[in-house]
Amino acid sequence: MESSETIVAFLVVFGFFALPAAAVIWFIVSLVGHIVVKSRRRQDPERYTETQQRAWRRSLIASAIVAAVLVAFCVGIVLLLVQAVAHM
Repeated sequence: MESSETIVAFLVVFGFFALPAAAVIWFIVSLVGHIVVKSRRRQDPERYTETQQRAWRRSLIASAIVAAVLVAFCVGIVLLLVQAVAHM
């Protein structure tokens, strides 16, 4: 019985900490990539195509949405837990 509880605890911790951290890292990588492509395309328009710039922009938008949802979810859970402890 303890092994199943350990697995569940691991999954909860992984879902609560690792997924938002991965989403934030993905957002940072997308942001840096978008900035680099945009600045280098201004200097040398032949270096990156418009399609590559759009791909980085789409990746940036998607990563921002995913990161915001996961971080907001984690903050909401923490606030609910704090309120529950405060009302005990």
